[in-house]
Amino acid sequence: MSRRSDYIELRRALKDYLGDAGITLQDLLGVMDEEKGGIIEALRKRIHLTEEEGKALERRLTSKELNILLFVVQAFYVLNTSGTYKGRVLYPTREDVVRGDKVSSQGCKMILKALDIHTDWLYI
Repeated sequence: MSRRSDYIELRRALKDYLGDAGITLQDLLGVMDEEKGGIIEALRKRIHLTEEEGKALERRLTSKELNILLFVVQAFYVLNTSGTYKGRVLYPTREDVVRGDKVSSQGCKMILKALDIHTDWLYI
Protein backbone atom coordinates (compact mmCIF):
# COMPACT_ATOMS: atom_id res chain seq x y z
CA MET A 1 0.00 0.00 0.00
CA SER A 2 1.39 3.42 -0.98
CA ARG A 3 1.86 6.09 1.61
CA ARG A 4 0.65 9.62 1.01
CA SER A 5 4.28 10.80 1.09
CA ASP A 6 4.92 8.71 -2.04
CA TYR A 7 2.74 11.15 -4.00
CA ILE A 8 3.08 14.81 -4.95
CA GLU A 9 0.17 17.01 -5.92
CA LEU A 10 0.47 18.48 -9.41
CA ARG A 11 0.22 22.11 -8.21
CA ARG A 12 3.03 21.56 -5.73
CA ALA A 13 5.21 19.87 -8.37
CA LEU A 14 4.61 22.78 -10.76
CA LYS A 15 5.53 25.36 -8.13
CA ASP A 16 8.66 23.43 -7.18
CA TYR A 17 9.66 22.90 -10.82
CA LEU A 18 9.41 26.60 -11.60
CA GLY A 19 11.26 27.50 -8.40
CA ASP A 20 14.10 25.11 -9.26
CA ALA A 21 14.29 26.67 -12.74
CA GLY A 22 14.43 30.13 -11.16
CA ILE A 23 11.39 31.41 -13.04
CA THR A 24 7.95 32.56 -12.07
CA LEU A 25 4.69 31.48 -13.62
CA GLN A 26 4.44 34.97 -15.14
CA ASP A 27 7.90 34.54 -16.74
CA LEU A 28 6.76 31.28 -18.28
CA LEU A 29 3.46 32.68 -19.53
CA GLY A 30 5.24 35.73 -20.93
CA VAL A 31 7.01 33.62 -23.54
CA MET A 32 3.99 31.53 -24.51
CA ASP A 33 1.38 32.13 -27.22
CA GLU A 34 -1.45 34.46 -26.20
CA GLU A 35 -3.68 33.59 -29.16
CA LYS A 36 -6.25 31.06 -27.96
CA GLY A 37 -6.56 29.41 -31.38
CA GLY A 38 -2.85 28.60 -31.43
CA ILE A 39 -2.93 27.26 -27.88
CA ILE A 40 -5.91 25.02 -28.66
CA GLU A 41 -4.11 23.60 -31.70
CA ALA A 42 -1.06 22.85 -29.54
CA LEU A 43 -3.33 21.19 -26.95
CA ARG A 44 -4.99 19.04 -29.64
CA LYS A 45 -1.57 17.57 -30.45
CA ARG A 46 -1.23 16.47 -26.81
CA ILE A 47 -4.83 15.82 -25.67
CA HIS A 48 -7.58 13.70 -27.24
CA LEU A 49 -10.18 16.48 -27.68
CA THR A 50 -13.31 16.48 -29.77
CA GLU A 51 -14.12 19.60 -31.75
CA GLU A 52 -16.78 20.48 -29.17
CA GLU A 53 -14.40 19.98 -26.23
CA GLY A 54 -11.75 22.16 -27.86
CA LYS A 55 -14.29 24.92 -28.48
CA ALA A 56 -15.52 24.71 -24.87
CA LEU A 57 -11.97 25.06 -23.56
CA GLU A 58 -11.34 27.99 -25.89
CA ARG A 59 -14.57 29.73 -24.85
CA ARG A 60 -14.35 29.20 -21.10
CA LEU A 61 -10.65 29.35 -20.22
CA THR A 62 -8.34 32.34 -20.39
CA SER A 63 -5.16 32.29 -22.45
CA LYS A 64 -3.27 32.06 -19.16
CA GLU A 65 -5.21 28.97 -18.06
CA LEU A 66 -4.82 27.32 -21.46
CA ASN A 67 -1.07 27.96 -21.44
CA ILE A 68 -0.70 26.55 -17.92
CA LEU A 69 -2.61 23.46 -19.06
CA LEU A 70 -0.38 23.14 -22.13
CA PHE A 71 2.82 23.46 -20.12
CA VAL A 72 1.73 20.98 -17.45
CA VAL A 73 0.52 18.41 -20.00
CA GLN A 74 3.78 18.62 -21.92
CA ALA A 75 6.22 18.78 -19.00
CA PHE A 76 4.60 16.45 -16.52
CA TYR A 77 2.63 13.96 -18.61
CA VAL A 78 3.79 13.76 -22.25
CA LEU A 79 7.57 14.06 -21.83
CA ASN A 80 7.71 12.56 -18.34
CA THR A 81 6.90 8.94 -19.06
CA SER A 82 7.90 7.86 -15.54
CA GLY A 83 4.93 9.72 -14.06
CA THR A 84 7.08 10.88 -11.19
CA TYR A 85 8.60 14.13 -9.99
CA LYS A 86 11.69 13.95 -7.78
CA GLY A 87 10.99 10.31 -7.06
CA ARG A 88 7.37 10.86 -6.04
CA VAL A 89 4.32 9.83 -8.07
CA LEU A 90 2.46 12.78 -9.57
CA TYR A 91 -1.18 13.11 -8.65
CA PRO A 92 -3.25 12.82 -10.73
CA THR A 93 -1.23 9.85 -11.89
CA ARG A 94 0.02 9.41 -15.42
CA GLU A 95 -1.80 6.08 -15.73
CA ASP A 96 -5.10 7.84 -14.93
CA VAL A 97 -4.43 10.73 -17.30
CA VAL A 98 -2.63 9.41 -20.40
CA ARG A 99 -4.08 7.08 -23.03
CA GLY A 100 -1.55 5.99 -25.62
CA ASP A 101 0.69 8.94 -26.37
CA LYS A 102 -1.83 11.66 -25.46
CA VAL A 103 -3.76 12.85 -22.45
CA SER A 104 -7.38 11.66 -22.50
CA SER A 105 -10.19 14.20 -22.39
CA GLN A 106 -11.11 12.92 -18.91
CA GLY A 107 -7.43 13.22 -17.94
CA CYS A 108 -7.52 16.82 -19.13
CA LYS A 109 -10.38 17.51 -16.76
CA MET A 110 -8.48 15.83 -13.91
CA ILE A 111 -5.45 18.04 -14.60
CA LEU A 112 -7.58 21.19 -14.69
CA LYS A 113 -9.13 20.28 -11.33
CA ALA A 114 -5.69 19.56 -9.87
CA LEU A 115 -4.62 23.05 -10.99
CA ASP A 116 -7.70 24.54 -9.29
CA ILE A 117 -9.19 25.61 -12.60
CA HIS A 118 -12.97 25.38 -12.34
CA THR A 119 -14.40 22.67 -14.64
CA ASP A 120 -18.06 22.20 -13.66
CA TRP A 121 -19.06 23.53 -17.08
CA LEU A 122 -16.83 21.01 -18.92
CA TYR A 123 -18.80 17.91 -19.86
CA ILE A 124 -16.20 15.32 -20.79
